[in-house]
Amino acid sequence: MLTKLIRWTGISLIVLLAVSGVGIQQFENYLNLMDREGNWTGLISAPGSIEQKFYDVRMMQTLDENAKDDKTVLLSIDEQSLKSVGRWPWSRMVWYEVINKLKVYGAKVIAFDVIFSEPELSRKEGQPSPDLYMAQAIADFQAVPGNKVIIPYYLTTLAKSDDDISYKELPGELYNFVLNTKQAKQDVNLTEWRVAKTMFPVPDILKAEPGLAHITAYPDPDGVFRTNLVSVNVGDGIYMPSIGVSAFQYFTGESADLEIDSNGAAIIKTKKGVMELGITGASGIRWACSQKSYGYVSIKDLLASDGKDPKIKEALEGKIVFIGSTATGAHDLRHTPIDAALPGVYTHMSVTSMLLQNRFFKPEEKSLYFSWIILIVGTLIMVGIQMFENAIADAIFVGAFGTSIIYWDIYHLIPQGYTLSLFFCLLAVVGTYSWNTLLNYYIGAKDKAFLKNAFGNYISPELIDQMYESGEPPKLGGDCGIITAYFTDIQGFSSFSEKLSATELVELLNEYLSAMTDILLEEGGTLDKYEGDAIIAFFGAPMPLEDHAVRSCRVALGMQNALLDLRKKWVSEGDKWPQIVHDMRMRIGINSGEIVTGNMGSAVRMNYTMMGDSVNLAARLEEAAKQYGIFTQVSMFTKDMLEDKFVMRELDTMRVVGKKEPVTTYDLLGEVGKTEEDLLTLQNLFHEALDLYKNQKWDEAIEGFNKSLEYENKRFPDLEGKKTNPSLVYIDRCNQFKENPPPEKWDGVFTLTSK
Repeated sequence: MLTKLIRWTGISLIVLLAVSGVGIQQFENYLNLMDREGNWTGLISAPGSIEQKFYDVRMMQTLDENAKDDKTVLLSIDEQSLKSVGRWPWSRMVWYEVINKLKVYGAKVIAFDVIFSEPELSRKEGQPSPDLYMAQAIADFQAVPGNKVIIPYYLTTLAKSDDDISYKELPGELYNFVLNTKQAKQDVNLTEWRVAKTMFPVPDILKAEPGLAHITAYPDPDGVFRTNLVSVNVGDGIYMPSIGVSAFQYFTGESADLEIDSNGAAIIKTKKGVMELGITGASGIRWACSQKSYGYVSIKDLLASDGKDPKIKEALEGKIVFIGSTATGAHDLRHTPIDAALPGVYTHMSVTSMLLQNRFFKPEEKSLYFSWIILIVGTLIMVGIQMFENAIADAIFVGAFGTSIIYWDIYHLIPQGYTLSLFFCLLAVVGTYSWNTLLNYYIGAKDKAFLKNAFGNYISPELIDQMYESGEPPKLGGDCGIITAYFTDIQGFSSFSEKLSATELVELLNEYLSAMTDILLEEGGTLDKYEGDAIIAFFGAPMPLEDHAVRSCRVALGMQNALLDLRKKWVSEGDKWPQIVHDMRMRIGINSGEIVTGNMGSAVRMNYTMMGDSVNLAARLEEAAKQYGIFTQVSMFTKDMLEDKFVMRELDTMRVVGKKEPVTTYDLLGEVGKTEEDLLTLQNLFHEALDLYKNQKWDEAIEGFNKSLEYENKRFPDLEGKKTNPSLVYIDRCNQFKENPPPEKWDGVFTLTSK
């Protein structure tokens, strides 16, 4: 009962959070709660900020690199132009030449994203001001019917300030360029911006009567430019257009009218469609294409041309030409959703492109409609699935629902101008799934802990896990399969008890067994049991392992190396340990074959273990290693599964105690590519001598084994008292066969007479 209460309380809180997030974010979009100092109400702004970033990521996937705007072109103040013309700011004489060239090439509208707020003082005595030259160029350009030059101005504004500066102080020329406005009520206005600072064109340039438009821009609180201040209300219902709107109007000859309804909702209305504005006068920018989508001409190339360049003419003729900087040093780079360093002029060009192509965002209420549908449907289905507590169904639904919704959003909704509150919609689904999963994990961990506390003294940890996963009590029985059995034993361990106290013996064994078991478990081995100093394990059950034989040999080499490190540590501890500990050696036997694994024992007490003839052989190989003076003996059945990944020397073909069929065994020397050269030499010399032995060439075999004997002694230089090695074993056999030759049909098999 308590578990269900916790589960549904968590789900309810997650759903409530998602619903609140969508509601608050939509409320924020409606109110545009922002002042010009960038102070947003934290609780309200947070959901919107999260949604914006998530929308940015999705929107990036919708950009069409092949999209083209054939009406708008950028005349760029790029790095090459700065090098060619000289340091910034440029003389108005340069702009005089630029405007004249644009007239020659047939440009229709010139929109400057360059401020001309200071008069140019550098002129020769008695000559007209360079400002007048630029003004003359503007007048000449505009003398062509349909042509217009737009000069920008900049306003620093405050939404809430006691430092009111009346709009009446603005230049009178400005009021020739206000937006046509239709208001439902005279007292319903967009946010009234009080002008704190202005940057207007110099009077000499204004005499040419260019179009005027503002380039005022503000980022979102996270520093990202997602909107364009399309219209600025400077008081008394007077609305100034942005340069993007003005460029559209002069190019098309169409009026872009501002309409404000009785609720304060505002739109820019054209013949083709409507652009929704927030109450600040800003509109979101639909980034349908990248910089490559616009035409591009460098001012350097324009100035260097003779007015007859066909490529430049094709690029400029009949177009809206925006003039702006793309040079890094111009400090007009903006962080936008599509580019962390986008030249600011592209934001204005994007607004013009939106108006020309009727590419606007859908009304907010339509996006809100889809957001709530997704949220409600997804939540209801997810909550319904939770009632069945089916983890697989949960995972499938979450993956399918999330993928399909995001796909639908990226490829259908965003391209059509919808802005869904998708983060919080998905939060309800993903959050519910995550909560349920974590709760199940926590409950499962508690159940496992209970089982271990209750039964840990009676059955193996593997069996406890099996009990939990199956939800059934343990049963007797087993499974048969091809796996690898693994036996280890400390050489001469019975002697250790004579040299060590019981406490010391326990301490030593704990340190040794801990190190060896860690290596075993890291390779996916299953610990069967400890028998005193012996470790009994297997590979390939209960989890199947295709490379169980390879893993067993890797573990064998790892354990031998770990024992070497332990011996060095024990030596470094001085007199704490006797010499017998310093010289400790471990024997290993490995065999692969058909083995039964499962729960063995009685109905009241059982253990997950292994049984079978192949298990017995592995045990015999570990014991028999002593007779050859080696420490790791591997059967031919395991060797055949190793895929030549290890260096081995054939040791013997023997008949072990308790088995009729002989088995060929191998001495594990190392991994391929990591084995010392001396061991490779030992392998070759020993195999040559072994071939002579099998062919009953006793004297030649003895000579060969004497050659390999040198390298046998190099293999374990630190081991004192070593009585034998494989070469000595075979030298002794050869001498015996010289005196007592084997039978005529001798097959080379050696029968072990003891374990």
